[in-house]
Amino acid sequence: MRVLFVGDAISGKVILEEIKKVGALVALAVPDRDQEQLLNNELLTIKISKINETSIIDKLKSLKIDLLINFNSSIILSNALLSCLTIGGINFHPGLLPRYAGSNVHQWAMLDNERWSGVTIHVIEDKIDAGPILHVSKTEILMADTGLTLFIRLIRLGSQLIAQLLPKIAKEGFVFSKPQKSSSRNFFLKSKKVDRQINFNQNVSNVHRFIQALNYRPAISPLGHSFIDAPLSAIEPVRIKVAENTLPSNTVPGEILQIDKKCVSIACKDGTIDIKKFWFENKLVGAIDGATASGMRVGQIM
Repeated sequence: MRVLFVGDAISGKVILEEIKKVGALVALAVPDRDQEQLLNNELLTIKISKINETSIIDKLKSLKIDLLINFNSSIILSNALLSCLTIGGINFHPGLLPRYAGSNVHQWAMLDNERWSGVTIHVIEDKIDAGPILHVSKTEILMADTGLTLFIRLIRLGSQLIAQLLPKIAKEGFVFSKPQKSSSRNFFLKSKKVDRQINFNQNVSNVHRFIQALNYRPAISPLGHSFIDAPLSAIEPVRIKVAENTLPSNTVPGEILQIDKKCVSIACKDGTIDIKKFWFENKLVGAIDGATASGMRVGQIM
């Protein structure tokens, strides 16, 4: 089986190793940032941004490729490219299809307070994230998960799943795939936005999940970062914990209950969220520094 690998070859090393066992890696299409690092004189290595160009497709046709693997890449592959594959193309999707199709779905699953996220490996067809499913694997969304840590876990899970599927695809093609139920399909556009201001007038578990879902620090969150609209400046909480103590009586959701070296404590509907660290002016800061810089004071309502 002759394979074209498209996408994140660094995170997909386990896939590349498995390809060598079941066939041959004949071409790589990678992001511009990785091309120099992965350059191999014996292997056709192209910029992923150029993969749909006619000249590139002509080169790929001459290689008689059986399978294309699209891993951790959002590139839309043309019909002209897919039609030159003997078996076809497969895609790694960091969400459970068909319920979570589209972009940034691991974060949307967290924002929807789902218990589970997961990985879907599916056949690539014209319609995005709609091809027959080859394999699905679920993973529980942990209390400690942020949007970033969940995504990293899904990447690792996806690379292992594709590696496990390759011997079966080499023998059977896609005959074991199962069509998706279109009636259960939800598609999340890349342009879909979320109101990032933290609303403390809800259960503390929901506040915790909201902050965690949008937390990608030190990287940039695809959906943007959560923030508290404090008197002097908006500020992002990044190290948080649901307090174990009982919420004091006569408190108002959003009320700042405590500011000390350990944390800033803010009341929610049924509990308290403790903020140990903030992200402010491109760096991690402690509770007191964050509260001072943003103008927080005990008794204020956020």
